[in-house]
Amino acid sequence: MNLSNIFRWIHILAGAAWLGEVVVVNFILVPALSRIEPGKRGWFLSLIFPRIFRLASILSLTTILAGAALNLSLNNWRFDVAVIRLTSTPWGWSILIGGLLGLGVTLFHFFAEHRLEPHVLTAHEETNEEAFAHILRHLRIIPLAGLGVLVLTFLLMMYAASGF
Repeated sequence: MNLSNIFRWIHILAGAAWLGEVVVVNFILVPALSRIEPGKRGWFLSLIFPRIFRLASILSLTTILAGAALNLSLNNWRFDVAVIRLTSTPWGWSILIGGLLGLGVTLFHFFAEHRLEPHVLTAHEETNEEAFAHILRHLRIIPLAGLGVLVLTFLLMMYAASGF
């Protein structure tokens, strides 16, 4: 097994796990959070969501780095050749746009989404229903937007993988 195949498998597995995590957040954890009785919401938030944030950090970064390494390894570690391939074919444009979307979600996660984390960590101390509603609003919108971008990214990568 060559290095490109190792990068490919890491990229695919991390990307699929990342997408799966976002699906679980959107369709299981956030709806469950809105149904939990008020006294236990903060406990649930402070127990579950920091782990979700850390897992998203690991999976997104692994996906991006493995994808970049895969692209470079397929082009004999020549950055100039990799850029030319990405901008000269439909396959390359699909990879480039998908990669930039994934990078955008990753950067958003690291620089914007983490501003929500301190509120989640102190949620067990909050009894204010308005503060919880604010957190829940963000937890409904941000992962859903991320899911849309990740699904589009997956579709672009699947298009590229089909050989076009």
